[in-house]
Amino acid sequence: MENGFTKLQTRLRKEGWFVEWNMPCCQSCAWGEVEHTDMTKVLFNHSQDCEVPDTSEEDCEYCDGTGFDDEDDVHCAHCEGEGFVSPLFNDFEDLDYEPDISVSGFVCMPPEIAGSSMFCFDGTDEGVANLKAIIPIIEECGCKIYWNGSGKTRPDISWDC
Repeated sequence: MENGFTKLQTRLRKEGWFVEWNMPCCQSCAWGEVEHTDMTKVLFNHSQDCEVPDTSEEDCEYCDGTGFDDEDDVHCAHCEGEGFVSPLFNDFEDLDYEPDISVSGFVCMPPEIAGSSMFCFDGTDEGVANLKAIIPIIEECGCKIYWNGSGKTRPDISWDC
């Protein structure tokens, strides 16, 4: 059974939109990867939007969680002054689903697990008008959009899983 995001993706692609889940890394990297003839009809999220939260943070053993090197009173080089380290997510046994690991360095939730995400789009006047025009399609696909209508804010789209 298709979830709302998959329905939305299929429908908008038929309308000439570029719609993707888990584009590489961050907004800047992802925009660099977009290959579409009409950039005002682009809707995607990136790895940082759908990354599995890592709850395995531990106090840095080199600075005892202070974030500072005791000898020189400078930021600890091992934890970059954070005071904690987050080991890379290598063990997926605790997850009750198969994560999306298609982008190097990221462990991400697939859309059916995430249930919602912030999305990137072209914030120009034409891009805003195009996004406003597809709000009825978004809703027809079983999704809800939370957005103030501005080209300076990203819409949050949710769907039932």
